[in-house]
Amino acid sequence: MDPSVSTSFIPKKPLVGDSGHGAMGGLLTFVTVLLFIASLLAAGGAFGYSKYLDSALADKDASLKKAEGAFDTRSIQDLQRLDSRLTEAQTLLQGHIAPSGIFTFLSATTLEQVQFTSLALSLEANGSATLIMDGVATSFSTLALQSDQFSAAKVLRDVIFSGITNDASGRVVFSVSANVDPSLLSYAKNITPTVSAATAETPSQ
Repeated sequence: MDPSVSTSFIPKKPLVGDSGHGAMGGLLTFVTVLLFIASLLAAGGAFGYSKYLDSALADKDASLKKAEGAFDTRSIQDLQRLDSRLTEAQTLLQGHIAPSGIFTFLSATTLEQVQFTSLALSLEANGSATLIMDGVATSFSTLALQSDQFSAAKVLRDVIFSGITNDASGRVVFSVSANVDPSLLSYAKNITPTVSAATAETPSQ
């Protein structure tokens, strides 16, 4: 055997190259490319959506101006003034006091055998009123029926009969006081004369 020929079978250099580092580098490059492409797509999408919003806003603005042009400015101002006047009139109407509601109520609930000789009405700040009347009745039973009429009326509260006595002719003299509900004095609610107590039938004697 030639002594110059090596007899060792152990390789002097690795048989396989450093393939692990090469694969890792390729993966990183692929991921970087993907992220770059995704960022480009996102930027393009944001730019396109921004342009869409600008276009939609411009279209709506044009439609609004076109709709405004369809109305006459003078007519709109006239309608606004009319609405303001109607609102003011409604406010005045709701706050207007109509004492005539008291007389409508009394004409519907006073018995034929009862006569009122005086009436005093004192208005309160909350829209209610205090009613004080003097009157005469043909008998105590008639006065009792009249008391029932007033007590049954939902528009009178705290009805008090006092000073009940007989006069020289034998009639029953009396005074009555009560608090009047604001609804009875409201002009708006009494434009059409409807008094809740008027629905009650007058008892016959």
